[in-house]
Amino acid sequence: MPLLQTVKAILTRRAIWPFLGLGLASQAPMYLVGGTLKSWFKMEGVDLTQIGIFSLVLIPYSIKFLWAPFIDSVNLPGASFFGRKKTWGFLMQLILMGLLLFLSCLNPTQDTLAIFIICLMISFAASTQETVADGLRIDTLQGDDLKAGCSAYELGMRLGMLSAVAGMLFLSAKTSWQFAYQASCVLIGIGAISLCFVSEKQAPKKMVHFKQMIVSPFLDLIQYKDFWILCLFVVAYKLCNCMLGPMAYPFYFDIGFTREQVAVVSGTFGVFVTMSGVLLGGLAMLKWNYKQLLLWLGGIEIFTSIAFAIFALIGPSMPAFFAVILFDNILAGMGGVVWIAYLSSLCNRSYSATQYAFFNALNMIPLSILAGASGFLAKHMGWPIFFVFTGVLMLPALWMIKKGYPFQGKLSSK
Repeated sequence: MPLLQTVKAILTRRAIWPFLGLGLASQAPMYLVGGTLKSWFKMEGVDLTQIGIFSLVLIPYSIKFLWAPFIDSVNLPGASFFGRKKTWGFLMQLILMGLLLFLSCLNPTQDTLAIFIICLMISFAASTQETVADGLRIDTLQGDDLKAGCSAYELGMRLGMLSAVAGMLFLSAKTSWQFAYQASCVLIGIGAISLCFVSEKQAPKKMVHFKQMIVSPFLDLIQYKDFWILCLFVVAYKLCNCMLGPMAYPFYFDIGFTREQVAVVSGTFGVFVTMSGVLLGGLAMLKWNYKQLLLWLGGIEIFTSIAFAIFALIGPSMPAFFAVILFDNILAGMGGVVWIAYLSSLCNRSYSATQYAFFNALNMIPLSILAGASGFLAKHMGWPIFFVFTGVLMLPALWMIKKGYPFQGKLSSK
């Protein structure tokens, strides 16, 4: 299919566009409490130790699979009219707006504990909203629509990140942090409006047995051939990115770039480059299969690590900085949307929220645990060797792709 026809095919799929707004609304709260809040605290003079502790408020994102079965199986009031998952989504969005308004009334230096509790509640509601969006995407879209929907969702996530970080910093500078957090409710409102346009099937009225609700999604998953190798692959494929990612900004500053330079190149130019990568990834999925794309993108990621190693040897060169960000962020955008679509393709629609949340939890293991060692390794290896090492971490995942382990599907007996 020619490129222009492919783009037109994506733009005319009305079913995918609500997921642009849902991606924005799902991503923004994580940055509002996990990133932007720390800037607010720093400017208010809160101790760095306390600021660091606030990283714990994102824990619900790692364990959301524990309550995802309720989203798949339990009907809230109004489910027969709106749909089961949409009702959960509307409830979480209402809670999020209330919590953000409450947060805007608190003082970082005087109400630190209360803010921590509120942020933990925001994280719980936001991660639940994200689970709803993931489930609806899998339930309502098929084939190329699912791939295009993943592109729209990933693009929305990037817009949500931009709004919750750059947008909030700009607005708070012009007004106040309190007003900025009040205004952030608009981002959640975009998600609520988008949710109205998702066509979810009517929820069944019969009650589901508790054991069936909890156990069935995982019994279905283990029907995959070499299921445990599949789980290992989900962890292994993100090792390189999760080891390199947390060290990117410390690296930029360590080799001599200023905050203004990093903000322009990585924080602004890089975001728009990533969005371009998302669109390219959506187009690529219409032409090539997951095995080809994950193999190619994983291989290119090794070269990205080598590019960072060369950049470390060159030093603070702006042309080199732009070149590395261009290369890395296009790959990040393409890889992100392909990865979301691939994980979505593994899920059974009957248990979409639970199973996607499970795979997403596996995805978080490298970021939550192994990435903690990245600073230690970078310090003792030096930047060039460290970046080459992160590239080597991709090799086991590529070997598994070549062997076909992640693509063998369900057992024939299923």
